[in-house]
Amino acid sequence: MHLFAGYAVLAAIAARLLVGVVMSVGSPLALPRPSAKGLVTWLIERKGRNPLFSWFAAVLFAVIGVSAASGALADGWTWLEDPHEAVSELALGVMLGHVAFVTFMYGGKRLLMRFFRPRKAVTPAVLACALLAQPVLAQAGDARRDAILAGYTVQARAADPSFAGFSAERGEKLFRATASGGDARTPACTSCHTENPRATGRNAKTGREIEPIAVSANPKRFTDKTEVEKQFGRDCKGVLGRECTPREKGDYITFMLGQ
Repeated sequence: MHLFAGYAVLAAIAARLLVGVVMSVGSPLALPRPSAKGLVTWLIERKGRNPLFSWFAAVLFAVIGVSAASGALADGWTWLEDPHEAVSELALGVMLGHVAFVTFMYGGKRLLMRFFRPRKAVTPAVLACALLAQPVLAQAGDARRDAILAGYTVQARAADPSFAGFSAERGEKLFRATASGGDARTPACTSCHTENPRATGRNAKTGREIEPIAVSANPKRFTDKTEVEKQFGRDCKGVLGRECTPREKGDYITFMLGQ
């Protein structure tokens, strides 16, 4: 699904650029060409449409396109995985910046006044509802994690009929064990996540900070099935040099649930 999304993004960008190029100037679907001369002229005269829109659009298309392309290529060339992650994080920042710029240009001041004007005091009833909602939200996160574990249970039992359940002890051994079949920079899970799963880790390849892996320190962990599969698919190969089995995945999550 992740790879399909990358191809879909590339197709969407290609289609939008094609339509923007063939459309005549003045059409609502036409893409204005970024121009340094046009930007300088606008800064002097302050007339017409702000040319920064076209510059932001060009940068946005470029970064998202590189992110999607590197993700598609990383399926065959694994050395592109780290650059793909870095560009994807950059793309998120560019998208947020683009949204912020457009929002500000189209009535940003009025929007800010609406959100930051004095509010009425929170009533006890509203506060009570918010407090009562907290356990429900936590339970929703647990339900998604439970569903992921249930899926691994079915797969583990299909692979081994004698399977009797996941083990936090086995999960801890997997977390702390040193292997030799994967990337030399990541011989163990602790290479990136440290010996303490509740602590903030650091990517051994890129130096990028990693949020804690333990559920107690990071309740969002293991609640998104697509993200969980993506991380296991990448990290198991990096540490073990192979795919993790369903039992290993369930053991690992079970261990992190108690941390």
